[in-house]
Amino acid sequence: MNALAAALTEVLPTSGNHLAVLDDGAWSRHPWPEVYARAESVADWLLNEEATALGLVGAPTVEFVSAIIGAFLAGAALSILPGPVRGADPDQWAHSTVDRFTGIGARHVLSNGTYLDGLLASDGSARVSDVSGVAVADRSTTFTLPDAAAPVAVLQGTAGSTGSPRTVELSPDAVLSNVRGLNARIGVTPADKGCSWLPLYHDMGLSFLLSGAVNGSDVWQAPTKAFQASPFRWLNWLTESGATITAAPNMAYGLIGKYSRRVTDVDLGAVRFALNGGEPVDCELTGRFAEEMARFGFSAGALAPSYGLAEATCAVTVPEPGVGLHVDEVVAYSEQGASPRRHAVLGHAVPGMEVRIEPRDDVTTDTGDRDIGEVAIRGTSMMSGYHGGESHDPESWYLTGDLGYFVDGGLVVCGRAKEIITVAGRNVFPADVERVAAQVAGVREGSVVAVGIGERTVRPSLVIVAEFRGPDEAEARSRLIQHVASECGVVPSDVSFVRPGTLPRTSSGKLRRLEVKQRLDVQ
Repeated sequence: MNALAAALTEVLPTSGNHLAVLDDGAWSRHPWPEVYARAESVADWLLNEEATALGLVGAPTVEFVSAIIGAFLAGAALSILPGPVRGADPDQWAHSTVDRFTGIGARHVLSNGTYLDGLLASDGSARVSDVSGVAVADRSTTFTLPDAAAPVAVLQGTAGSTGSPRTVELSPDAVLSNVRGLNARIGVTPADKGCSWLPLYHDMGLSFLLSGAVNGSDVWQAPTKAFQASPFRWLNWLTESGATITAAPNMAYGLIGKYSRRVTDVDLGAVRFALNGGEPVDCELTGRFAEEMARFGFSAGALAPSYGLAEATCAVTVPEPGVGLHVDEVVAYSEQGASPRRHAVLGHAVPGMEVRIEPRDDVTTDTGDRDIGEVAIRGTSMMSGYHGGESHDPESWYLTGDLGYFVDGGLVVCGRAKEIITVAGRNVFPADVERVAAQVAGVREGSVVAVGIGERTVRPSLVIVAEFRGPDEAEARSRLIQHVASECGVVPSDVSFVRPGTLPRTSSGKLRRLEVKQRLDVQ
């Protein structure tokens, strides 16, 4: 019996709390013992199929959540992938998704709704089934947890695209250590209520769900699409659930903070911990969220800007409850004079994890006199390795590619050494976007630059600049957006075509992405 399955089995069958899922605007509450019984049905099915890995994609129904737990009970590796984004070609998305699943060994896929229809119509080699027909609540047999070893619990993608981004392998012990470490830091009890609309294919969304499940506390899970359709409904859900704990990316706090005048008739007095992660923190807008929501009972001390990454399951540094938004303000000096920079302090390492700063001489930043370097981590939540790659020793230090420093014992992340674009909480690699964009007729291969702009604003976005030669720019632009949406899972906010030979390059012929980004940021 693996440790994660044992922990879930110890709590859920006797829990008096519930999983609540939002379906067509109405909440449906399911006792955790019911969810566990459905999970046993999924585990039975996986064992009978001799499946070693399970792929999931779909809406977060009770059956879908039960399938997540069922995979852990069966000792099968779990991979959750996103559905198609706006503008994606459904057939192309379905084909790419099945290919991604089979590429990491998940040849059994469960889905629901329109997602299921598309996957069933694809010509992939995976066995696709309806999760509602597998995760049934009525059982006639007794399930016994298998004794076989389960080396991998979660296969977590490090970015929302389909090519070179790697897949992290997380052991049951690592996952359990991380969610227990997070619960210990927050001080979670069975009386707490968690409310989230985060996607379950994202490490933060999955960890939020599992943190509640291993504790047997109430979890209210809304579909991400419901938030996207009406972001302010998040506050209504917090009110309806009486949630004490919630989590969201910076974008959500910033959006509500900026347009707070639209908020009416909510009660946020029960919220004691509001984790902010997945994106750089906009201190001004996050602070405004706390100020404006105070009239609805929200405590500024509940704000919890945090740091994490998939390679560490999720959470790495999280502040103590009640600290609130702690800002480190530095003065950066340049030829243009002095200018202030404000960075959120992201707490300190959760139990089981360690963080240190590795000096780097090749990086220049705007952090004044702070001793910055590359953030390095290690500990009990670390990955076993990347799928198809060498194993990772959890005792060795892992360089994250993020730049940061310590202040007052807390971590500050002030930039990224690695070239990753973050849009709406999803990370994509520029090279993958550029590869897909170059497939459009007229776009010059090797002459495409993908950059993220507005990282600390309400709406960070992906912009593509490409050298183009063809008769119909409008048609090519439309096809490029559709290709990137289908293959990479993000929609470019702008596509700019330039004349061949226009993009800046180094003396060796490499594209100057930073120069392109700087030009776009000042426009």
